[in-house]
Amino acid sequence: MLMEKLMSKRGQVSMEIGILVAAAIAVAAIAAYFYVVNIQQSASRAGNASNATIQELQGVAIDYAQRMRNLTNST
Repeated sequence: MLMEKLMSKRGQVSMEIGILVAAAIAVAAIAAYFYVVNIQQSASRAGNASNATIQELQGVAIDYAQRMRNLTNST
């Protein structure tokens, strides 16, 4: 009786569908992990780029402010 159930076609199809669903879930979990890691790295790179831009603009602004101060002091 037990061997008949183990060897039945419906059990085999059910097991194959279960394995297919488990594989699909595993692939989705792996893809989600890499998606989250990529988003985190992108946010970090964007933050670093914005900080570099802010520092560059700050340097230019300080330079122009100093030049304007020198113009007003020399007259």
